[in-house]
Amino acid sequence: MKSYIKFSQVFVGVLLMYLAGCSKPELDDDFTKGDPPPIAGGFVNSSEISPANLVAHFTFDGTIADAKNGVSGGKTSGNTSFVPGIKGQAYQGSSNGFIAYENPGPVATLTSFTVSLWINTAKHDGGAQGVFMLAKQDGSFWGNFFMMIEGNNSTDNKMLMKLHFEKNTAANIEHWIEPGGDLRADDMYNAWRHVAWTYDETTSKAGWFVSGQKRPLATGAEDRKADATNPLGALNFKSATRFIIGAFQNQLGAPFNAPESWMLPYTGKLDELRIYNKALSAQEISALSILERQGR
Repeated sequence: MKSYIKFSQVFVGVLLMYLAGCSKPELDDDFTKGDPPPIAGGFVNSSEISPANLVAHFTFDGTIADAKNGVSGGKTSGNTSFVPGIKGQAYQGSSNGFIAYENPGPVATLTSFTVSLWINTAKHDGGAQGVFMLAKQDGSFWGNFFMMIEGNNSTDNKMLMKLHFEKNTAANIEHWIEPGGDLRADDMYNAWRHVAWTYDETTSKAGWFVSGQKRPLATGAEDRKADATNPLGALNFKSATRFIIGAFQNQLGAPFNAPESWMLPYTGKLDELRIYNKALSAQEISALSILERQGR
């Protein structure tokens, strides 16, 4: 009996040692906490992706502050809150809620960009919801740089997202990226979805990514022109004054024009809003999508 017990103890000990040495799963999001595997590009954490070019980062982990401290003076209006997000907590908008920052910092001087963010929102009707905007205080109808989501009263789950940015020293000042029709991304509602937009001043090319994958744009939409023949080059915003999350500049009141009926605050959830001063590569954007989804 004693020898049997001793053998069992030895067997269990060996088995536990074997399992300990062979139990480092590397499938999708399942990995040993504190010992995550690198992904394509050698990245282990989202903070490793072009940190020198990250000019603003809104984590919404119980705070509206920019983790880079470049965008400052933030104040909430209306009903806003923090809810569970894709990574920590997230911003929850409402029909009258938004955040306005007095100082847009380095966002005001972007010449190239990547904007990366997670959205989780239901369908809405009756207009477009403003996700973020760099305001322009010169009486212009549009802000310098913003994203909005158009309403959807159809039965499909395709989302029409639009990005607007400007070069105020070019003949073609306003630039829109608005992948509509069959180019719209499908299955976009009531779940966390990663969206990224890029513009590269060295190539004058724009890009759009959903869930880490580059999406097609309409013919000619990728190549941006300053005029009929010249590439757009470096951007140049004008009278940049405030940065808004969850609304249009019109929701700020005077001296901005009053919001038109279709201009709506963003009512969904928003997390991990990052702004870079360069166009990230497709691999870097894919890595951001994977790593943040895994909470790292």
